[in-house]
Amino acid sequence: MPSVFDLSYDFCKTSLLSYVKREEVGYSSSFIKVKHFVDLIRTLNLPTEEENSKNRGSVKTVSIPSMTKLHQAGVKFKARSNKKLFGICFTDKGGILEIPNIMIEDNTELVLRNLIAFEQCNCDCNYFSDYIVLMDNFVNTPNDVELLVKNGIVENLLGDNKEVSALINRLGKGVVLNTKRFYYATLTEGLNNYYKKSWNEWKADLKQKYFKSPWTSTSVIAASLIIILTFIQTLVQMVCSFVQCTQR
Repeated sequence: MPSVFDLSYDFCKTSLLSYVKREEVGYSSSFIKVKHFVDLIRTLNLPTEEENSKNRGSVKTVSIPSMTKLHQAGVKFKARSNKKLFGICFTDKGGILEIPNIMIEDNTELVLRNLIAFEQCNCDCNYFSDYIVLMDNFVNTPNDVELLVKNGIVENLLGDNKEVSALINRLGKGVVLNTKRFYYATLTEGLNNYYKKSWNEWKADLKQKYFKSPWTSTSVIAASLIIILTFIQTLVQMVCSFVQCTQR
């Protein structure tokens, strides 16, 4: 006979926000204190104490470049499958931003609004609130959503990237943020430092504009060779002219 917890878990694991596998849950004290289904979904996604201490910190303000701007700065995006929703991480070496995949469907806004409201009223650590604030910074236009979809991070069941963009921006409005205990403090610092390095942006912009395909790469190399050969030819002619003038 399954327990109430088992039945509740089986119900919530199909939620778009529950990525935790059954064997990872156990029966810790945090689950004994679960109040209702909303609290259970939140608890299923809670980070470990180690992750919390590693990521959480103080920030003056949460200002992060959008997905499009990060892409232009050379950041690569990768879907982090089978991980808790909050497990977003950035590796400076290689500039890789990993975001757990999420399905956006008709009830996504309802679920997230309930989770945010529950946290704002009952919890000291507002993980969902911090997550939405972060995603609201990442997504400003449908182009940002397109990058998320293209890299397998967002599964868009709404069918329109514009709708997903508007949904995320709506959820980000009115969220009270504790800047002294922001869960993504380390992440935002790493992303902003990487973005500020002009070399990364210049290198990525060059690659995206001129090396998208073998044909464009060949054209750029051929044009560069022509310019170099023309310069050498001009230089040789100038040297020859100078030698002839000195011999007179």
